[in-house]
Amino acid sequence: MQQSNWTEGFFARIAVPRIAGSGPLRGVEAAIVARLEQSGLAVQLQRFRASPRTLTAVALFGAACGWVALLLGPFLVVDVSGWIVLPIGIAALALAGLLALGVAGGQIQAGTSDVEAVNIWATRGGNPKIWLVAHSDSKGQSLSLAGRVLATGALGMGLAILIVALALRVVTPLPWWIAAAPVLFTVSGGAALSRGSVSNDSPGAVDNATGLIAALVAAERLSHRDDVGVLITGAEEFAMAGAREWVAGGRAHGDFVNFDGLDSCGKYRITTHGRSGIASGDRSARVAAALTAALGNAGGEVARWGLPSGVLVDGVILQRAGMKGVTLSRGTWHTLRVVHTCADTAERVEIGAAVMAGESAAYAIDTLLG
Repeated sequence: MQQSNWTEGFFARIAVPRIAGSGPLRGVEAAIVARLEQSGLAVQLQRFRASPRTLTAVALFGAACGWVALLLGPFLVVDVSGWIVLPIGIAALALAGLLALGVAGGQIQAGTSDVEAVNIWATRGGNPKIWLVAHSDSKGQSLSLAGRVLATGALGMGLAILIVALALRVVTPLPWWIAAAPVLFTVSGGAALSRGSVSNDSPGAVDNATGLIAALVAAERLSHRDDVGVLITGAEEFAMAGAREWVAGGRAHGDFVNFDGLDSCGKYRITTHGRSGIASGDRSARVAAALTAALGNAGGEVARWGLPSGVLVDGVILQRAGMKGVTLSRGTWHTLRVVHTCADTAERVEIGAAVMAGESAAYAIDTLLG
């Protein structure tokens, strides 16, 4: 497969810090529109308001759960009525959840403000049967994606053990070494998640400039088709706000290939957004099979995987709206340690893997659609 001659310069142009609503992102969006138009696509923009309040809610929930576990710890051990400890513990955890939901839903103000974001979608006049999807924005956080995966897992395990411990506490006080386990997991996971402040210091080369390259390469290779569309979502880093707005507009139809996080090391990883198999006629499984074959023919090593705890992508929102498809990524554990940090730079990435992903997706889509 031949690397397009525009990709290197384009990648350098878009792999810059570009949080939703920022000036640099507007420049990246303009470059994307120009590239789509050069591929013969008619471009439309969907402007909407987005807020990082969901990220604030997650940080608040982590902090609240940590404090609840820390305060409940002694009551798991001391000789007081367990029928008092249990309802207090459940009520405190429920309050933490309700507080986080209130912040996420906007009912409780937490110092966040809305920004203007843009979805870019493009067609060639037909009714797309498959959409090429990628998100345009990046974000920096004090916690890398790897850290978020570990923190989410620790918090989830800690809360599960804590609820069991509260139930056991009704019968008898617990030994300190048993009571310490839920406290340790909940406090460590919650404390890590509480470090959720968002900044504009990550160039987002892997997340998601490479995904943009793959989507645009695929769009260029499929310029002979009018049944393939392109969707570039905005504010994906704000809890997939762009995908939510797009499906709310009644445009959720057809299948999709979502490109999100294509490092130049590790295996290509295909996440299928659907629960059925090819034998039952599930379209997402057919997309995954065609993409796996195309990447294999191009020399890529492919693995199937589910999303790690704490990781969500646009494909999840599209699936909930009734669409079928896959998310394609590539990387290793080290990649997750880089994503959402200032180390996610263009200098550490070779874009050949992204170009291969785009070309393989184009071949797979051609094969599927005939």
